[in-house]
Amino acid sequence: MPSTLLRNAYALYALQLANYIIPLLTLPFLVRSLGAEAFGWLAWSAAVNFYFVLLVDAGMNTHAAKELAKLDPQNKAENRHAAGAVVVHVTALKWLLLFASALVMLTCTALITSWHAQWPLFAWCFMTVVGSAVFPTWLFQGLQIMHNTLFFGLAGRVLATCGIFLLVDGPQDLLWAAALQSSATFLSGLMALPTILALPCLAWSRPHWAGICDVARKSRHLAITDYTLTALANSTVFLMGMVFSKEVVGMYAAIEKTIRAAASMFSPLIQAAQPRWVQAWHRQGQIFQPQRLHSWTVVFLLLALVGAVTAHAFAEWGLALLFNEATASHADWAKILSFWLPFNVANAMLSAWWWVASGREKQLAKRVLPGAVLQATVFAWALHTTHTELALWAWVTCEAFMTLLLTHRSGLVSKHHG
Repeated sequence: MPSTLLRNAYALYALQLANYIIPLLTLPFLVRSLGAEAFGWLAWSAAVNFYFVLLVDAGMNTHAAKELAKLDPQNKAENRHAAGAVVVHVTALKWLLLFASALVMLTCTALITSWHAQWPLFAWCFMTVVGSAVFPTWLFQGLQIMHNTLFFGLAGRVLATCGIFLLVDGPQDLLWAAALQSSATFLSGLMALPTILALPCLAWSRPHWAGICDVARKSRHLAITDYTLTALANSTVFLMGMVFSKEVVGMYAAIEKTIRAAASMFSPLIQAAQPRWVQAWHRQGQIFQPQRLHSWTVVFLLLALVGAVTAHAFAEWGLALLFNEATASHADWAKILSFWLPFNVANAMLSAWWWVASGREKQLAKRVLPGAVLQATVFAWALHTTHTELALWAWVTCEAFMTLLLTHRSGLVSKHHG
């Protein structure tokens, strides 16, 4: 493998390991310190704010990383101005959407009674949205210098985590927990800013309205895909908060975050390899799939299956070790969600490597949207019948259906795609 890909993969895996270990420390600590009800409020408010993160991120992150990978300004000096224009206009659009998100959040907290009572909590959790606009992981991914993502991402996370252990001691510290948990990415972005401005491969210029509109137009299909796929990743906690008490939401959120942490172990290599596959598709003119991509996909699917079996076998023991017996009593939820894990990994991999990298964003959106609508609708219906386990099985089944949609005509099962 090329040294750049290995270096980026190692950097992202180191960051992912930190992102895996730190929640294993902070998540049980917060559940025990805040209690299930306060933690449920924290998880639900974070879920609400995550929809605003999507508004700021969706489509543009993938589009910008892909465009920077194509321009390759690190090795092609003549593309410095074009690459700088991509960064400037994407950043400008993100900040416009950030201000729009802030206005919507202010309106919601003013008009919705239950939200108004918790407006300081929602306000502090909004720091996650600000951090998403400030810390450009997409820039480091597109330029294939993801060691910066490791350094600054880890530094921000460590500072926030230290604050959690120092300042959170009980339910009365809920706002401290929200502020510190939500500020990690913002801190990372502040620390990374001098490095970004000093990058020699980017020629900076002022943003123009035409350039901002061009980014919005070109990323619109990716935005649909990201909105639907990533919104689904956060909708279970949000929808449960609309039906059940915050204590139940807190226990479910702890279990779901643990399963998602296992699934996220595959994300670094998917992200690190994507620029390489973009370049491979671009060179081959979208006629044949890169041969190595088939074998990589099969290996990832097998590893995801191993992860699912492991999560299913040790669900009860792991929850009791991490949290408490009350959470472990819902180990059946974790066992059901373990079946979701391989399908989630497959969908992320198919989207990034087979559809986005090959330039078929519009076709990807047409597959993701119906699958996402079906998944959210069936899950919400099952929840309102108060059958939580039925809702989780419906969630897993629809995730498998999404995998079928993404596999169809992707090229995974044939050398040609239509």
